[in-house]
Amino acid sequence: MLRIIIIYFFMGIPFFSYALDSKYGAAFLRVPVATIPTSLSEAYASSVGGDSVLYNPAGTGLLTYSVLSLSHNKYFEDINQEYISLTLPTYLGNFSVFYSVLTSGDITSYDENENIIGKTSSSHKLYGFTYSKGFPYFDYARKRIDPMLIMPSWNGLKPVKVYIPKVYRASLGFSVKKIEETLDKDKSDTLLFDFGGILVLPGHFHIGASIQNIGGKQRFFSEETKVPRVFRAGISKDFRTVKDIMNFVFMADYVNDQSLRSYFNFALEDDISRSFQIRIGYTTKEKEGSSLSFGLGITLDRLINKNFVKGLRLDYAFLNYGVLGATHRIGFQMVW
Repeated sequence: MLRIIIIYFFMGIPFFSYALDSKYGAAFLRVPVATIPTSLSEAYASSVGGDSVLYNPAGTGLLTYSVLSLSHNKYFEDINQEYISLTLPTYLGNFSVFYSVLTSGDITSYDENENIIGKTSSSHKLYGFTYSKGFPYFDYARKRIDPMLIMPSWNGLKPVKVYIPKVYRASLGFSVKKIEETLDKDKSDTLLFDFGGILVLPGHFHIGASIQNIGGKQRFFSEETKVPRVFRAGISKDFRTVKDIMNFVFMADYVNDQSLRSYFNFALEDDISRSFQIRIGYTTKEKEGSSLSFGLGITLDRLINKNFVKGLRLDYAFLNYGVLGATHRIGFQMVW
């Protein structure tokens, strides 16, 4: 029974007090996917990274190196969630592809008299393409860290050696994505669009905003539902100690989801010597379970040959969904 409740939750069929209004579907889009943003309560609208494709497509536009991001999440029994994204920078702009799927495994089916009639299953897919462009563009900054940005925890990437203007950085981006949901033999899909921008000011002050899920509708069981549009606006700022032994990054987002009340996400990350990361997040969103999230990361750069791969990191995130149970996400990132 619990597995059936979870599947209805992902599809947006009301079970809990915070469930979507019946005119909205695709509830699985509200479920955190990538490991690092999950541990930060998804306060990611102003962040620069490979996982930005899920929150603000402009967040990939200021990357000067390639990023591969993977995540695995196991909910209950055979319910699993997988995610992968890849970002490649070029002088024409940065290109990203991403894919996420949540599957239920086999579910026992019953007729109206509660007799077993076989097995069924469900799946929820999100995949798409992102293009972003950062301004101004410096060719000599490729595969190096731009000192204007909040410093990432990659030891294999070195700061730009020559002079680079520290006035501002900006990025614009868009995503074209498709969602597909299947329950037994019934299937629904639609095309959606995201748009976003990021402005970086001196002092490592990031400002970001995006609008997501512009586009089509879904039809399930002869009922048509809208995909809720989401607006995000966020800021992030770091505070460093002497010799960068401790690098604290504070993040805050305002989120307006058509299917929910507006809410805020707050997060704090402590990057210790660019080797070990501790993350905590808090959300004011009405939801089952705890409003807190936690995460850890460990940078494995010192264990690799940096001729090609410049960085490896292993991440973990914990999130409690109340009746749906605790979830444990494992993530992996590689940069080159």
